[in-house]
Amino acid sequence: MPAQSRKAVLYNRLPRAIQNVAVSVEGWRIRRERFAGCYPSVFQDYVSRNAASDDALLAVRRSKLRRILLHAIAEIPYWSRTLRAFDVDPARVEGPEDLANLPILTKTEVLRLGSKLHWTAAPRSELRTVHTSGTTGAGLVFPATVDALRDQWAVWWRFRGRFGLDIKTWHAMFMGWTIVPGDRPDPRPWRINWPGRQVFFSQHHIGPATAAACAAALDRMALSWLHGYPSVVSYFASLILDGACPRPRPRVITLGAENVLPSQVRAIREAFGVCPISHYGMSEMVANASQCPNGRLHIDEDYAAVELLPIGDGVVRIVGTSLANRAMPLFRYDTGDLATVCPSPCGCGLAGRVLERIDGRQEDLIELKDGSRVGRLDHLFKDAVRVAEAQIRQTHAGKCTIAIVPREGFGSPDEAEILGECQRRFGNRLDVRILRVESIPRTARGKLQLVVRDRADASLATGAG
Repeated sequence: MPAQSRKAVLYNRLPRAIQNVAVSVEGWRIRRERFAGCYPSVFQDYVSRNAASDDALLAVRRSKLRRILLHAIAEIPYWSRTLRAFDVDPARVEGPEDLANLPILTKTEVLRLGSKLHWTAAPRSELRTVHTSGTTGAGLVFPATVDALRDQWAVWWRFRGRFGLDIKTWHAMFMGWTIVPGDRPDPRPWRINWPGRQVFFSQHHIGPATAAACAAALDRMALSWLHGYPSVVSYFASLILDGACPRPRPRVITLGAENVLPSQVRAIREAFGVCPISHYGMSEMVANASQCPNGRLHIDEDYAAVELLPIGDGVVRIVGTSLANRAMPLFRYDTGDLATVCPSPCGCGLAGRVLERIDGRQEDLIELKDGSRVGRLDHLFKDAVRVAEAQIRQTHAGKCTIAIVPREGFGSPDEAEILGECQRRFGNRLDVRILRVESIPRTARGKLQLVVRDRADASLATGAG
């Protein structure tokens, strides 16, 4: 049995109080890693630019871009050859527009190149492993420096700080971690991370039977800040609106990791009396945009070098270059996401190009046998590196088919791992079948939808919000 599975089995057997201790121990490790070392000074640098002009932000971006280019040329042979072949001179680079001759880098190409993109001479103590899946469901595992991860958290906390939040603020987390065993019901589906000031609520257990207990816990612990996936928070909001539980009254609700739909915003605002705020970011560190008090997304120009490539009808394709991750710099990386640019200035005072909305990562909920609805299902594929693409298809509650476009070497063990992850998260509340396919259809805009539901099934047509 893999080590991670042994840990999960052991954790699941622990009493609730000891599970809280286990969660807190991991929370202490994560907090120390994210917020020690260079983090305080990096965070202060970002905060100092809250009122900076566009020119000031672009000057910071230019300096960072030149520095990462010089590093890539000196330390990574693949990028040294490629950048020289396309006549990219760091000394003459002003912004991402000067990288336009470089071919766009896709996730498929990153997987194919593998360690050729890595800084192989990096000190091992400085490296961490990052797992991501994104909209296509294709697994990507790559190295990042500890300093790059701290840089990423610094820009995220700059955004949160604009709304009166800091790392000492206690908050509820409605996200995808498996902190409650998925194979059995739990009347109190939350666990506490004391060092991180976090109370994790299991999205796999939030439903009509647990909504009242969750709402009561929010009030009892005086959690004034809620953070989570839009699909999870809006589903909880729908339970409140349906009268399944009392209305908690948080001061701030932040959303992330998914595209936020207008219907979700309406449900959250009606249920909690708070308009949610959100940001756009990704593990690959190639783009970030933070919502301002006016509700618009400002690109964090001092964090990454972002290109907005028009594809028609006012929609742009988001391509980005990472500026901090020396372990695996990505130049002109295709995020797979689409956005709409704001047609007029924002007026909030923040610099940076302004997006009206992000059109990518539009994910839906699937319904389990007990009526619970869950989203952000790309977590099922975080370590599935032999999956090229995946799509979850549901026509009846409690049943789904996972369509897989396999990579070379994909086999029964990979299927078993995906089915095992489903079992760990959902127990017997979801029957899953895996179907290997040659390709998965795209939407009209060329996007791959991770979740597709047949709206002809009336029981599935009443999603959150």
